[in-house]
Amino acid sequence: MNGIRKGLAVVACVGCSLAIAAPALAQQPKSSEDVKTALRLLVQVSNDFKRQITNKNFARVPHEYMEYTEAADALRMAVKDDPADLKSKVETRLKAAVAAYQKVSDMSAKETDPDKLLAEHAKAVTAMNAVFDLFPAALRPDPNLPPPGRGGRGRG
Repeated sequence: MNGIRKGLAVVACVGCSLAIAAPALAQQPKSSEDVKTALRLLVQVSNDFKRQITNKNFARVPHEYMEYTEAADALRMAVKDDPADLKSKVETRLKAAVAAYQKVSDMSAKETDPDKLLAEHAKAVTAMNAVFDLFPAALRPDPNLPPPGRGGRGRG
């Protein structure tokens, strides 16, 4: 009798563990490498936005916005086969991020004060980070690392 109780207790513990872990597993995208690549592209383009603003190359900012929308589309494609709940959350937050970057792009046509544009860019980064929060940390890029192929010379 005690053996059966112990067995049932083990089965119950395993079942509870799986029930608790299931929501976390649901957020793991099916195409994790594609998601990782798309998130990395979003960061790279965001960093390019900032670089263009800092260098007062305002005419280049709308081009960066076009690249940002392409990176956003890559993320949409990466999650297209994922559960509807995740796709919906990604789309909602991604729309907000794209709109924030569009605002920076639109401002760059008239605004010549890099500080104002950088302040707006910081808001866009916050919106982008909200998208990143939907994915496991292992898929999120480090925004402080140089993009592959750039700035990495001499590092082994």
